[in-house]
Amino acid sequence: MAKKILIPTDGSDAAEKAADFAIECAKDCGFEAVCMSVIKPVESVIGNNLEYLFVEKKDSIAQKLLHLGQKAVKSIADKAGRKGIKIKTMTVEAEQVERAIIEVARKEGINQIVIGMHGEGCSLLLAGEMGSVTRRLLAAPPPCPLTVIPPK
Repeated sequence: MAKKILIPTDGSDAAEKAADFAIECAKDCGFEAVCMSVIKPVESVIGNNLEYLFVEKKDSIAQKLLHLGQKAVKSIADKAGRKGIKIKTMTVEAEQVERAIIEVARKEGINQIVIGMHGEGCSLLLAGEMGSVTRRLLAAPPPCPLTVIPPK
């Protein structure tokens, strides 16, 4: 069975830098790659209730987030393809980004996760030096080694 590296992306510069590192690792080690983007639901107040909407309506904010996630994944898949890396891509809808990453890592038999230190793209998350998703992923912990790529 081929070894696999997981590349989560939110379309940010930090995610792109981590992806570049992951693609080089995959090339050097003969790994396959899985690239994913997690689309968080859009919170909406409907009546007196706070509800979470995923991608139900054409031209909705959620649909635009899905498009951004797919675009981010495609960018990385194109880079991997140019390097001859076999890559599987996916866009997942989930409330907790780090849980979705862990679930994909388990289901796909991932051997290594490579993530940027902080991002702000499709996940719409901003945090200090280390992004909130990365921090929560480290605390989870994931089912395989996690490499965090610093911004510089």
